[in-house]
Amino acid sequence: MERIRFVELIRKKESGEITLLEQKELNEALAADESYAQILQSLKLLSGADPLFNRERGEEAAGLERLRKRIRQSEKQSRSLIARIPGRWMAAAAVFFILIAGGLFYVLMSPPRQSREAANVIATNKGSRTNLILPDGSKVWVNADSRLTYDHEFGAKTRSVYLSGEAYFEVAKDKAHPFIVHTQLMDVRAVGTAFNVRSYKDETNAQATLMEGVVEVAFRRKGTGKILLKPMEKVIVRNEVPAAAREKDLPEIAVVKVNYDTIEAAAPETRWLRNRLVFSQERLETIVKSLERYYGCTIRVRDTVLLHRRLSGIFQDESLPEILETFKLAAGVKYEIDKNNVLLYK
Repeated sequence: MERIRFVELIRKKESGEITLLEQKELNEALAADESYAQILQSLKLLSGADPLFNRERGEEAAGLERLRKRIRQSEKQSRSLIARIPGRWMAAAAVFFILIAGGLFYVLMSPPRQSREAANVIATNKGSRTNLILPDGSKVWVNADSRLTYDHEFGAKTRSVYLSGEAYFEVAKDKAHPFIVHTQLMDVRAVGTAFNVRSYKDETNAQATLMEGVVEVAFRRKGTGKILLKPMEKVIVRNEVPAAAREKDLPEIAVVKVNYDTIEAAAPETRWLRNRLVFSQERLETIVKSLERYYGCTIRVRDTVLLHRRLSGIFQDESLPEILETFKLAAGVKYEIDKNNVLLYK
């Protein structure tokens, strides 16, 4: 596990946002590497200081230490040289050394130009999720195996983000600056509303689900135009997948009503926010991708005929073996698990 990921898990634990899978990931990291336990102890000694802030200060300290080493080396080399310089040049030599040291400090301590100009990127691995508040006050929850990008001028002139994967948005109202989510197949435009966007490149379709307010969805394919979504409506856009993998009954673009559960106060498309997996007569091929992202595993299907089987279920806090056992009993899908690898077969 990378240390940045470890600190992220600690932050989630402190804020009470950590999931059971992330807690398991954190416990395994602490058990596998003693240095992580030392890091955790150090973070506790910081009396509530921001771990990321302290990491940045650590990088600054490292930069200062590199500077000191180079200055010491320069001093050693300069002593013999200065000893041979005539007296009238001593002051000039001293000023030159100060300028060199100052320039070295600027080079070491200034962040690379590329990193200052690069866009902000929020990326999640399989088996993990995160959330954030954008500069305009909009809230975003990013699902597993997703990537959200926005530039440093976000909120000043435009409010555009670029999404690959899945995210839920609660957009702060600002009529002068529409909020736009750009994906591979469509652009979702809103002023102030709540909606979910799912756009994974390896899935048969992309979706935008509106919970409240109004959004305009513009399609990227030539001649497909745009539509307005009303609350509790979902647009489904067929992805460009090989004909053999394409569902025959799936139109290029479709708008459907969302089934809202009044008891749970949630729609199936947003239950992932509550650590729930919901499958409603979905093909096993699609379910496999969801399980891989949720549990951070790799699933291989030996008998491809199984990919077309449709299954349903609502799962929360179940382990992967428990879900696979349910599929075995319901549809005869057998399985083998070897650490993080799963094999499905008839």
